[in-house]
Amino acid sequence: MPKRRPSAAGRDRRTGPDRPQPTWIRHLLGVGLAAAVGCFVAPASAAPGDAQAQKGIALARKGECGDAVPLLEEAEGLRHRPETAVALASCYEMAAELLQASALYGVVAEEPPDRTHTRGDRAAIQIAKRKLREIEDRIPTLTFVIPKGYEGVVVTIDGEPLEQPAEPQKVDPGDELAVVMKAKGRKERKETITLEERERRIVTLDLAPLGAAAAPGPMVPSKEPRLWLGAAYRGYVIPRFAMNIFGDGGRTVIAPGGALSLVRPAGNLDITFTLGYAAFFLPPTPFKPRGTPDTEYEIVSADLSSLQASFELVWNVPLDRRQRFRFRIGGGLGVGYTFLGGLYRTQAYPPGFSPADPYTYRPCTAPNDPPGSFRYCNQLDKDVDHYGGYEEPSWFSGGVRPLVYPWIVLPLVGLSFRPTPGVSIDLDVAPTLSGILTGLGVRFGL
Repeated sequence: MPKRRPSAAGRDRRTGPDRPQPTWIRHLLGVGLAAAVGCFVAPASAAPGDAQAQKGIALARKGECGDAVPLLEEAEGLRHRPETAVALASCYEMAAELLQASALYGVVAEEPPDRTHTRGDRAAIQIAKRKLREIEDRIPTLTFVIPKGYEGVVVTIDGEPLEQPAEPQKVDPGDELAVVMKAKGRKERKETITLEERERRIVTLDLAPLGAAAAPGPMVPSKEPRLWLGAAYRGYVIPRFAMNIFGDGGRTVIAPGGALSLVRPAGNLDITFTLGYAAFFLPPTPFKPRGTPDTEYEIVSADLSSLQASFELVWNVPLDRRQRFRFRIGGGLGVGYTFLGGLYRTQAYPPGFSPADPYTYRPCTAPNDPPGSFRYCNQLDKDVDHYGGYEEPSWFSGGVRPLVYPWIVLPLVGLSFRPTPGVSIDLDVAPTLSGILTGLGVRFGL
């Protein structure tokens, strides 16, 4: 089981008056804070910790909290300043260490004005008051309901006993909590619980009597949802150079689309079924088969709509300790069906009736129409009727319009970000027979 993330200052799951604060926060609440608001304050220009504070604040403002936290903690341990403390609290908040952030915002919010405070310190006190109200609502709580008749109840979270388990216990979101529930004459019950921001979880101590058959208990919650339901933008880019493999002319086409997905995780492997739609719209574009004369140019356009069903396997590689960021690699097989629209072809001629830039060519109206265009607007058997927006038949009728086609993706690569254990934002890209697939979507755990 993945371990809980450690705090820079150490963690304790107890909340309320009995919850010990990290060493440096206890120092701030005691000697450091008293010195900051007392009758003696060392001159700011010579005070220890100022250099670390200035550098740490600058890093925190740039979002580089990994480097900022050690500097800010050191600075606060040497000399308390509201501006430094609020910068440190904001970094804790960014790391989802809401308990640490709340404690620090609370210290600063209750700090009385002092003549030694700088403008930044005074602004930090106001920020702390506002942030404290906001962050308290975000902290999840875990409450235990003790049935009547239970004696000698002991509830521990990560090995630490709760003095008042019936009171809401504040915890950090995303942490895996090892909960053990005991009572006199009853069997012990263990669970692993993970809460999301703002969640208010209530757990009833339903413990089987000793010697009795154990009643089926709730399944141990997992940090990884058993099933995901997702929606995504899933479009295709068909670059001009890809068209030029088969012929001359063409243009880069962007085919927008969307997809719904059902994902079943199996460890680090995602097994996915996807149903998608894509609009392959091509504006009038000159095109001719490679190696054929200039007289073979046609104006080609399309307004095809396609449905696609696919089965995909994607392997996830965690990129950070909390597994919020994951690298994705895999592939997929499926089938596509162009259920609507057509592929249109019309013979084309250059304005001067001699080879020129094909993107200036105009559609022919009829054979040798306009007069003098007979070399381009002709009546050869293969394209005698390619006038007036001739609609190409499907593959199954001897034409080139796709009807049912294979959908193959290999390799599919991407990145996944999970702001909470039950939400995933996925970015994917892959080569396919239909073009370069691009996807951006969100999944929700069920």
